[in-house]
Amino acid sequence: MNDVISVIVPVYNVAAYLPQCLDSILNQDYRNLEVILIDDGSEDESGSVCDRYGALDSRVRVIHQKNGGAAAAKNAGLRVATGEYLSFVDSDDFLEPDVYGYMLNLLKEYDADAGEFAFRDVYRTRTEDQVFRPGRSVAEGKAYLIRFTKDWSCALLWNKLYKRSLFESVFFEEGHKIDDEYFTYQGIMNAAKIVCDDRIVYNYRRRASSVMLSPKSREQLTLDRVDAIAKRREKVISRFPELRKEFDVQFLDALVYMSEYPDNTAESLKLLKTHLKAYFRESGNTCPPKCLWRGLLKLYFTGTDKLLAEHVEKNVDTDLHDYFT
Repeated sequence: MNDVISVIVPVYNVAAYLPQCLDSILNQDYRNLEVILIDDGSEDESGSVCDRYGALDSRVRVIHQKNGGAAAAKNAGLRVATGEYLSFVDSDDFLEPDVYGYMLNLLKEYDADAGEFAFRDVYRTRTEDQVFRPGRSVAEGKAYLIRFTKDWSCALLWNKLYKRSLFESVFFEEGHKIDDEYFTYQGIMNAAKIVCDDRIVYNYRRRASSVMLSPKSREQLTLDRVDAIAKRREKVISRFPELRKEFDVQFLDALVYMSEYPDNTAESLKLLKTHLKAYFRESGNTCPPKCLWRGLLKLYFTGTDKLLAEHVEKNVDTDLHDYFT
C-alpha cells in the first residue's frame, strides 16, 4: 500500500511526554506517514523536541505558531495535510505498536470511509481498557451518526482513522475548551460506511492538568458542551431531516442531564434554560417523551438560584491522586 496517512499532532507544553508520543508514531509498522507537529507557542522544551525529531526523520513536518489553542493547532495541520488518510494524536498520549497498518487494512477490506477502534485509559499506577463495541461490525453512515445520540465515545477524535476527504472544507471551531464535539460528526456526515473494531490502538493519558479537569475551565466546558450539542442537532437535521426525532430527543435529554452537572454556574443554567425555551417555541420539533417531562419542567420553571443551590450541595471534587501531572 502506498497510501499516506497524515498524522496531526498538536503540541503545547508536553516536553515530558512528547518523545514517547512521537516514538510510538514513527516506529509503527506502516511507514508511509506524514507526521505534522504543530508547536502551539509552547513555553517549555516542546518546540525543541519537535525540531529534533523533524531533523532526524524526513516524514516529520514541524510548524511553530503563536499560541491559539488546540483547535487552531489542528486546523493548521489540516491545512497542510496531503495524505489520503487522516489520524489525530494528542501529544501527551501514545499509540499501541503496529496499529496503522492494521487500521488501514481494515478500512480497505470493508471499503469504509472511517474506522473506530478501542483505547486504553492510562493512569499513573493502572490502566483501564475502553472497549465500547466488542468484536467487529460495520455501520452505514447514517446509522453510525445516530449512535452519536446514545454513545459519547462516537465523538472522540483520536481513536479513529479517516479518509481525509471526509473533512474537505471542515475545520475545528476555535475559541472553545473542547474540540471533538464540534468536529468529528461533521466528517461522519460525509461517510457512507464506518467499520468498528475492538482492537486497542490508542493510549489516553489521564492528566490532572488536562483542560477537561482544570477548575478554571469547568464553566466554559459546560457552556461549550451546550453550544456544541445545539449546533450538532441543527447541522444534522438540516442535512438529514429524517433524523430529527433522534436528535431532538437526544438534545432534550442532554439539556436535562447537563442541568444536573455539579459544575454548573448561573450562566450555564441560564443558557440551558434559553435553549429549552427556544425549543418549545420552534414549530415542527418533536414532542418530548414522557420520561423527560419531569426534568424538563424542573429546568424550565425552577429559578436559577434554586437550581444552583442544589448543585453547590452535591459538588464533589475529582480525586486526582492517580493522574499524571
